Amino acid sequence: GADGTPLIATHGWTRASTLTLAAAIERFAAAGLKHVLCTDIDRDGALSGPNVELYRDCVVRWPDIAFQASGGVRSAADLAALADAGVAATVSGKALLEGRLKSREIRPFLRGA
Repeated sequence: GADGTPLIATHGWTRASTLTLAAAIERFAAAGLKHVLCTDIDRDGALSGPNVELYRDCVVRWPDIAFQASGGVRSAADLAALADAGVAATVSGKALLEGRLKSREIRPFLRGA
């Protein structure tokens, strides 16, 4: 939103709703939500760095939910920052596709690798 509050986007991210991320998570947490794939669409594909604070806030606020971060990852340092923030997983597609991340760099972040 205009005040920086994360809003849910719909219709392939082309429409912003008035539903906040917090309200959506609260609604589904009451029904047993266990995992959230959360994409910061302003950063998705931009290689501008992830919104670490957003994910850190989510992990602290809802410790029983596993958060998967998406949007902005550009380096192994970003993966480390997100791991330190407590996310369960991270999407790093464009960074891998463009060769900014090598498979050897992501190996420490892969469970069971």
